[in-house]
Amino acid sequence: MTSSSDQKTSSPAPLVSVSITTYNLEKWLPRTLDSVLMQQIDFPIEIVISDDASRDATLQIAHSYRERHPDMIRILERSKNVGVLRNTYETLEACRGKYVAFLDGDDCWTDPLKLSLQVPLLEADPTLSVCGHFARWVTPTGEVVRERYPLIPAGRYGIEEIILHNFLPTTSTIFRNGIHRKLPSWYFEIEALSDWPIWILAAQTGDILLLDRIMSDYTLAPGSAFMSKGDLFWYNSDAKFYERVESILPPKYHRLARSEAGKRYEAIAYALRKKGDFSGSRQAAIKAFRAPSLLDNGGSKTKSLLAATLRELEWKLKGKPAI
Repeated sequence: MTSSSDQKTSSPAPLVSVSITTYNLEKWLPRTLDSVLMQQIDFPIEIVISDDASRDATLQIAHSYRERHPDMIRILERSKNVGVLRNTYETLEACRGKYVAFLDGDDCWTDPLKLSLQVPLLEADPTLSVCGHFARWVTPTGEVVRERYPLIPAGRYGIEEIILHNFLPTTSTIFRNGIHRKLPSWYFEIEALSDWPIWILAAQTGDILLLDRIMSDYTLAPGSAFMSKGDLFWYNSDAKFYERVESILPPKYHRLARSEAGKRYEAIAYALRKKGDFSGSRQAAIKAFRAPSLLDNGGSKTKSLLAATLRELEWKLKGKPAI
């Protein structure tokens, strides 16, 4: 990886680093950068654009913005693609601010007061680790698919809530720098979940604050954060996450993680059964049954295993091998 920052020594140290990862996002990057530049702030920020060897004009666009804002924009370039997780981690390593704001290169902020509302809250309250807000889901043509996400009330949340559900819109978050250095090696094994382990770690040192305000758009573009891969992909990603997350959790939360893993495997079993993969469904149902206690999801996981087993048996009795 090479850097083309050439940051002037006279530039003040940034209070906030805006972490922007890009890969073939020439259509979206101008809107993303403009949404940062429109912020009404009275503190210094930097924009760190980390490009993962784009093959379109993404880098040229980044450099054109840097020419106009040389004291604010830094660019990290690669000769070969390293993937979402490595790109995310190395971008965080390059951020110099006290706080980091996530913003993917195809998303944008919609409120010019976003940073000026979030940063003072973190500055004033050391018991907060992360501050987020609600976001919209939009299509590339601007159609609003979901007006408000997540579907939970605004307020303060702790570690149990973020274990149960990765409710934070990535594009909404500002958090204290340095958390990423505690990430385990398995972080680089679950490509679809670049932020969830960070929130798990952050919640162990402070609360997560969700503001009651919509201040960003998440773009459902083709290839955007794996949104087109379907429910089964996400159930599997979540299950893999829960199988590994115990290594960064206090022991008292291990049972909760295992219980959630069981729920995801139940969902996988049902999805595979609908697809006709009865052998795979039974195997997922067995994994669901291995919750830390028979009392955890007992009724649903028993029904899941029975249904998967019976459907596989029925399929075999018809003389057709299970998938």
